Amino acid sequence: MSRHPDLQKFLDRYFMVFLAGYFLSLYAMAGTFSLVWSTYCRDCSREINYPLSLGVLVVTLVTAHAAVVRGRDWGVWVVAALCIGSVVFLLPTYGFRPHMGIFLSIIVVVLLALLVLNSKRYREMRVLLAGYREKRRLERLNRNPKGRSAK
Repeated sequence: MSRHPDLQKFLDRYFMVFLAGYFLSLYAMAGTFSLVWSTYCRDCSREINYPLSLGVLVVTLVTAHAAVVRGRDWGVWVVAALCIGSVVFLLPTYGFRPHMGIFLSIIVVVLLALLVLNSKRYREMRVLLAGYREKRRLERLNRNPKGRSAK
């Protein structure tokens, strides 16, 4: 199966940076979630609160990255806010004396995720995705009610 040359060029240039941002932020959220629940919420009820908070975190992160793919600017701001919130929740766990290797690896991954989100290539990708979104919107406006392009 062959792809459109423009799509292949786009994927060759930006797919790895998108995956890096996605998986770094995913790992950062997972590590922060784990440390927060093993320190702050050690004595909390886990029957409802744990799966509910995990579900909200996962849905928010996936929705934000899906918004980035769809060309929406607010998606990257949500991911960045989650990463910054991760640092805010993570730093006070130092007082509970977590394993330093895990603690430092999560901080490094959060900072790397923020670095990728602010990289030149990631910003270029977001601009192109927003341009594609605008093209799709204009194509929808130019269609007549029967679904054919206007001439």
